[in-house]
Formats: sequence, C-alpha cells, structure tokens
Amino acid sequence: MTDVVPPDAGYNPNPFIGIILLIVLLVFVLPDRLPQFISDLSPYLFAGIPCVRLPAARDLAAHQSVIGRSVQDPLQLAVAPTTPQDSGALLIRLTVTNLSLGTLPVVFQEDNIVVAASDEESNGFGFIVEPEPAEGTRGRQAPDPDGYEESDIRLLGPRQRCVHTLDLVASQDMIDNGGTIRAYYRMSLPGEHQTLSEGVTTIYADQGLDYLSEGVVFSAAVDIDPGD
Repeated sequence: MTDVVPPDAGYNPNPFIGIILLIVLLVFVLPDRLPQFISDLSPYLFAGIPCVRLPAARDLAAHQSVIGRSVQDPLQLAVAPTTPQDSGALLIRLTVTNLSLGTLPVVFQEDNIVVAASDEESNGFGFIVEPEPAEGTRGRQAPDPDGYEESDIRLLGPRQRCVHTLDLVASQDMIDNGGTIRAYYRMSLPGEHQTLSEGVTTIYADQGLDYLSEGVVFSAAVDIDPGD
C-alpha cells in the first residue's frame, strides 16, 4: 500500500520568510547605503548626474529653499584621480554631495575651475595638486564678484550628488613619483541679485550662497599613483 504524503510534507517556510525580510531590508537600506558603497568601491562605476547638467537657478530673489538657507556645512567633496599615462594624461573625477534635506545653490563655472599647487583662495570649485600639473592646465581665475549670474548657479537637490571630470596634463615629476590632490569649494559671499524677471517679487536680498561656516569645504587628500 502506497503511503499518502501530506500536502505540506517537506515544505520549509524559512527561505520564503528570509526573502521577504531581505526585500524589506533592501527597501530601507539601499536608497542611502548602496550608492555610497558602490561609489566608495568604484568611483567610476557610480556617482551621479554631471554637475553641468544640474538645473540652473532662476529668480532666486523670490524662489529659494528655506531649509537650504538654514543648513550649515551641507556639502561633501570627494576626488578620485587616475594614474598618469606616459603622455601625461590624467583624469580627475570630483563628486559633490548635498548631505542636507534642502536644495542648495552652488556656483559651478565649468570654464573657471582653478588648478594649482596651493590654495589660491578663490571662490568656486578648485583643485590643489602637488606637484603642480604641466603648463596650460590652470583654470581661468576671475575676480570674486558681489553676485553671480544665475546661469552660473546650479541647484543641488536634497541628498543629491553630482560629478565633474577634468582632464589634466601631469608633470614629469608626477609621472615618475606620483603626487597628491584634493578639491575645495569656497563661497564666502551671500551673493547679490543682478537681474530679476519681469513681475518677480523680491523676497530674498541675496542668492543664498553663504552656508559654509568657514567659507570653504575641502575633500580628503588623495594620492596620485606614479605612472607605469
């Protein structure tokens, strides 16, 4: 006589429950942890939107993030260089992260990023590279204005990050011996409005740029490996 096997014989609910718990864990953990983990593991695999593609500010006299205006030191910078090639080609990747829950205006002028061997104390983004790169790689440095054109101000959303890559030419000293690099963003000015759209009501007297307690934030210094 053949034994009758109960319908639930051999059924183990533990794997199913484990899968459900894993899905719940991923829902709560992934949005904050996975991007940072992947970017730390491989900065070139995951980072964020190019900084140049962030939306430009518009009518900041009337439209600003109240939360963004109240935060202090909300920016985090990280820099990742490649190894210089024999030709001197060197690629630098900058990641800018908004750690706050408010939208932040950041001055980003793609053609005005200073690259030098020391901090030149200019406003905006810059790189301190030692030894200094070859001639012709220094960014165009402009005087600090009272205010910025809103086309030069980009809006970095809550918990958002953006990336920018810069091609440099390494000096022979760096190719042979390596070097160090760190990035900075300096902005000690609140900014003054230059133009307003017709019909815009002025609410804010500045452009909301003065949210760094020391006026500047630096990335950690990163070693540049010598070429092969």
